[in-house]
Amino acid sequence: MKRAALLALLLGSALAVRPAVTPALLQAAAAEGERLAAAPEAGYPLRPYTVYAVPDTLKLVAANGSVDAVTIATPFERTRYEVFLHRLGEDPVTPAEARAQAELPDHQVAFIVFAHGRTPDDQAFLSQFSAARLTLGGQSAPLLGTARSGASISQYPRTEGEIGLRFIGTVTYRFRLPAGLENASGTLRFTDATGKAFTLPVQLSRYR
Repeated sequence: MKRAALLALLLGSALAVRPAVTPALLQAAAAEGERLAAAPEAGYPLRPYTVYAVPDTLKLVAANGSVDAVTIATPFERTRYEVFLHRLGEDPVTPAEARAQAELPDHQVAFIVFAHGRTPDDQAFLSQFSAARLTLGGQSAPLLGTARSGASISQYPRTEGEIGLRFIGTVTYRFRLPAGLENASGTLRFTDATGKAFTLPVQLSRYR
């Protein structure tokens, strides 16, 4: 399934952020991942973790810039996702193995930006994203790293006036959560490949 169509499926309620995955939360994440994988036709429920999304992820609109959606990743959610992925691949893992493969340590969050190139031949768009800044409760959360995926081709079938082919990929910004601000509100700021500035409200208390 192409990424744009997959994103439309994924964007399909969450609790407060758990900064550390305790043994009880680890078991809960594993159980949820197993349950979700038992109904793969429903997709993986990223909508509760969506910070921003364009109205139609299958349609290119120049005014939207190059960003299709932004989701937040938490230690609990990424652990659940690893269990889900491995079960779908018929390669189940233990809860501890899923936690290790989640690659998001306790007391950290990440923001995953789903994006596309400006033109059908633009493969360098991910390198044109700026660094990001996360402000929570009036404090800046330290940016620990920025990861860029490879680019692959996908189609936006509801685009008007053209075939809607673009290279797509993700930019992932990873932050450390300052102590005491695990459920704070604030803003995420970055600039995309078109120069469009994004200032997105973030309310950590919405996520687990």
